[in-house]
Amino acid sequence: MLWDYIFVGGGLSASVVSSRLHHLDPALKILVIEAGGNANNDPSVVYPNSTNLIGGEYDWKYQTIPQVNLDNRQVDLPCGKALGGGTVINSGGWIRGDKFDFDLWGDTVGDHRWSYAGLLPYMKLTETAPAPVKNPDEHGTDGPMLIQSIESTHREFPLRNKTLESWQEVGVHPLPNNDGNAGNPLGIGDLFENKNQGRREIADNVFKLTGITVLTETLVSKVLLSTPKSHNQAPEATGVQLANGTKIQGKEIILAAGAIRTAQLLMLSGIGPSDELHKFKIPVVLNQPEVGKNFADHGLFGALWALKDPSAGYAIGSANPLFNEPQYGYGTPADFLVSTGITDKAGLAAAIEKDEGKKPDPKKHPLLKQDRTFNEHVFQYAGTPDGSAVTFALINLLPTSKGSVTLKSANINDVPNIDPNYHATEVDKFVAREGIRLQIAFANSNRTVIGRDIIAGELGAPGFNETFTTASTDAYIDARIAAGLGSTFHPMGTAAMGKVVDTNLKVKGINKLRVVDTSVFPVVITAHLQVATYATAYQAADIIYNSLKCSTK
Repeated sequence: MLWDYIFVGGGLSASVVSSRLHHLDPALKILVIEAGGNANNDPSVVYPNSTNLIGGEYDWKYQTIPQVNLDNRQVDLPCGKALGGGTVINSGGWIRGDKFDFDLWGDTVGDHRWSYAGLLPYMKLTETAPAPVKNPDEHGTDGPMLIQSIESTHREFPLRNKTLESWQEVGVHPLPNNDGNAGNPLGIGDLFENKNQGRREIADNVFKLTGITVLTETLVSKVLLSTPKSHNQAPEATGVQLANGTKIQGKEIILAAGAIRTAQLLMLSGIGPSDELHKFKIPVVLNQPEVGKNFADHGLFGALWALKDPSAGYAIGSANPLFNEPQYGYGTPADFLVSTGITDKAGLAAAIEKDEGKKPDPKKHPLLKQDRTFNEHVFQYAGTPDGSAVTFALINLLPTSKGSVTLKSANINDVPNIDPNYHATEVDKFVAREGIRLQIAFANSNRTVIGRDIIAGELGAPGFNETFTTASTDAYIDARIAAGLGSTFHPMGTAAMGKVVDTNLKVKGINKLRVVDTSVFPVVITAHLQVATYATAYQAADIIYNSLKCSTK
């Protein structure tokens, strides 16, 4: 059979695009090939107390190469290995990000479709926001993805008011309507999750694959490419080859395998940096130096803070009967998602100067000319089984460090070299320190009600004799982060739009081959990547379908 479209990878992007294409033209012959299984009704993944998520059977269980700026540690980088991809194992945060990032994306590639205004209609089409919707210009009310909030599920936590008060005492204020998903997330917003009364919403269970042929537990080893008959012709994708050698023919191939595997597949197919391909005797079809470059991931750092009076029932695990009510098991045990910029602009400018070798112009430099979303804070009312501690998570949303994905061999079964290059810049170190200092001010100073009355102190970490306090030095904070920073498993950028793919998601220099996943993000998106990926895939379906209509006229 000659398929109209073959999707390599059956994750979030493939689920949306294939489902939408089938909806638009049910006669299309569509094949989705997924390396993992089908987890849609597996009780070990569908609820927040699931036992089979990170490190389980639906996780690729990737590890980075040793990170030179993190004490040469290898960092776990979980990625979903199942239909629905990362939506099978993620935490479900429904977080849109900053309008600035999307506008920078559109400006970078010179196409308004990828700006905030261009992607907003698709963000709205995807979701049914929790009622009452106070900002209908920003939110969808009849999309397939049901969104829950703390307020809509009636699971306000005992420390909610004190937490809100404490954030304001350190200079962070509530957003209009507590809505961090309206283009400007800087401030305090309600926590949104794409869950239905706690039940996980897996992408292919929401964007149904009915009418689409799906192969699970099947690994693709490369894209098949034709040899041009003349110098004026570009190579053309004609199908895929499976790891067992089987060849499947298709009119158009769409890579949707995620930022790690998509880059690997391009290179194994002969599309990538020629020196990298020569190492493993892979014939060079197209020398594309940017494949595997521009790799970014958000770093995650967590710390435990002891409560002064665990018997007060503030944390999960305590004897508070409130936590026996079912809604308190619906999602992350936190009231708010807090996003912050950098107030010490002089310190930020100094860090930029160290990285770039010259003083930045504050009116022109993209990190200085307006307030950016640098850090995310999640104050979680859980930390130890007995309810005696809480957790403060810091996510560095705007890394300036860029890494790479490179080949380990010419065999698809060998996981490539994954190098996020965490904290390679002074800016990233400065931003992380500023985030930790803000959390210390919130949790361990006399400035806040939480610091004065609720928290006794930070519990520290193995190998350190001191803990976080208002007296912590830069060197100590840096050392703690180097010893403890992990991944938020948000890999992106390895087949960047404008460099590897064009604004129609076509691989430059290759006909009939597209990429639709987070690898195409040309700039860092300062959010958990679900919303941006759903919107990208939704728009991709329209682009691909319109291209099909034009070609058949």
